[in-house]
Amino acid sequence: MSIALWFCPQQGSTYYELLKQLIMSMQTLFPSSILFEPHVTITTNLICENKDDVNKILTSCVAAIRSIEKQLRDIHTLPLVSFDSCSIKKQYFQKVILNCKPNKYLFGLEKIMTEMYTSKKPAHEGEQPKFTPHVSLLYSNVTPVSQAYVRMIEQRIEDTLDLRLKQVTNKDLLTQDEQVKWEFSRESSLGWNIPGTFKVVKCEGPVYEWEVLGRTDI
Repeated sequence: MSIALWFCPQQGSTYYELLKQLIMSMQTLFPSSILFEPHVTITTNLICENKDDVNKILTSCVAAIRSIEKQLRDIHTLPLVSFDSCSIKKQYFQKVILNCKPNKYLFGLEKIMTEMYTSKKPAHEGEQPKFTPHVSLLYSNVTPVSQAYVRMIEQRIEDTLDLRLKQVTNKDLLTQDEQVKWEFSRESSLGWNIPGTFKVVKCEGPVYEWEVLGRTDI
């Protein structure tokens, strides 16, 4: 991941505390896992060699959000980050995740920041990894997750979000790296828009060594 751009809920907000609670709850099930801040990774492999580069990236984030601020504040507009399902996956950094609803403004932000600031340009458009925005709740190497723990994960998400989870049983609807996927039984109020916080994070070495190089509230 090298240097990544995160979009986080405002620290101290209801959404921040709820996601933090979920992350801590997962960590108690898997004590060897590490705690981390709730966030959506917008893009990775940023070109960022000094403080000026960090400031340019964050300034571009603010400009992008300001350009659509009117739309984002419209009560009929979907929040930048909202959720409709969750998954247990086979990847360390996405062991348990909340899947974001598709949002054209979030996808537009990712496209702008990737094109302007990432270090690796794909040779062909089809080689660009698909942007699948999500919020991770657990980092873990445990694969597969046992059925007993699957049920405990399901229960904790249901209790925290105050909704029921409906398991996707059609295997054709699962990606290759998904062990289990659930859809929400109803619309969830969990999610955030503005205010929020952009962070440029150096993701090198163990997670506890990751370093926030800069941040800006919007």
